[in-house]
Amino acid sequence: MARQRSLTKERKMSILSDAQKRTDVAAKLYGAPAWLRSELKMGNPRRVEKLKIKAMTKSGEKVFQGAVVNDMNPYTIGIPHPYKGGIRYKCYASPKSMLDVLMVLARDMTYKCALFGLPFGGGKTCVNVDPLPLTSAERKYITQGLALEMLGANILGYDIYVPGPDMGTDEEIMKYFYLFCAKVNRIIHRPNIAAICTGKPVEFDGIPGRSDATSRGGLIIYSTMTERATETPTFTIQGAGNVGMNVFKLLSSPDFEVNGKVIAISDVSGGLYDPNGLNFGEINEHYTINRTFEGYNNARHVTKDEVLRYKTDALFSAAAEGLINKDNAADIETSTLVELGNAAVTDEAEQILEARGIKIIPDIFANAGGVIVSSFEFRINLGDVPHYVDRKDLKTWVHDELREIMKSTAENVREAQLKYKTNLRTAAYIIAQQQLEFVMKKRNA
Repeated sequence: MARQRSLTKERKMSILSDAQKRTDVAAKLYGAPAWLRSELKMGNPRRVEKLKIKAMTKSGEKVFQGAVVNDMNPYTIGIPHPYKGGIRYKCYASPKSMLDVLMVLARDMTYKCALFGLPFGGGKTCVNVDPLPLTSAERKYITQGLALEMLGANILGYDIYVPGPDMGTDEEIMKYFYLFCAKVNRIIHRPNIAAICTGKPVEFDGIPGRSDATSRGGLIIYSTMTERATETPTFTIQGAGNVGMNVFKLLSSPDFEVNGKVIAISDVSGGLYDPNGLNFGEINEHYTINRTFEGYNNARHVTKDEVLRYKTDALFSAAAEGLINKDNAADIETSTLVELGNAAVTDEAEQILEARGIKIIPDIFANAGGVIVSSFEFRINLGDVPHYVDRKDLKTWVHDELREIMKSTAENVREAQLKYKTNLRTAAYIIAQQQLEFVMKKRNA
């Protein structure tokens, strides 16, 4: 246990240095100007807002620590080109470790938006709480407390900062967030209140196709960047949250463009394995009710580490940051690792995996489907595209637009990889940095 705590601390300490190293490698390779390199220094975001969130729980009123990080925005705020990022409910050992992670994830969002041509800066929000034991009422009260604190700090708005769901949150959380902001708006009179957040349920001004967008986009990127190695490819999934389960669902669907056998899946406490393929419907029903794989009898129970060791065509890592690290990278048996979780692969692990010939499709490239579809929702909430009542096949439109954007960017990354003779992560970073340079020069002209 002591060793586990030490390893966790080490990973948190390295996350900022990993991000800086990857930034510097890309900037040097394409010849970024000195002023841009200075802007891209990690650990100095444009805004850090520490929050104390009061909320009623079953044990009485409690105060939860939280924070908002706005990294950088190459656009002129107020046009509107807001900061964009997710709200996560996750427990960290200290406020410092939470802020370190938020700064890296906010930078990842800056890069992600630049890479895919989305007119946003990067941000990230966290409430330092374990979401699993929370009741529905507690989730609601914490979310309302968070919205109140963010409104009070003047950090929310369609032209300031527009959050969406992230780890530990979902469309229900975004519904609570939106409805509370709407009630308060009777007093504060912010314009375009529906555009204050994204990832909302369809019936609450959301957009169809948002809930599985990260998973769908990641699978489209995987399909575009790899050749089908076998007639029935095999897959493993690390993480059983919204992203991991939607990957499982899509891969198990014969109608989706990528499918095959999911032979193993894990969560924080363990996993399941069946060489003949796991049954999505049964497992999803069991996991939705119990929030654990324990008690499921139609597959072999394995440890979360064992799941990484099965030889498959692809491993989809849809879990927390740093879970693919130097301690387990040598044990991973897959042809392609798709980093659907933010900062899931440490720099040391990446070097080990690449030396073993394992292709890595990095997070800012692989998991951008969520923010892309959130940008569609944002535009609809602003009235920039036809509302869903005027577009009968909006879900089809969302899927088609997402596919086109992901595939087009995949080709750009592939070209940059060949041009600069580098890996996919550095190629994606280079495109993002070049876009940031272009927009910032135009802004300051």
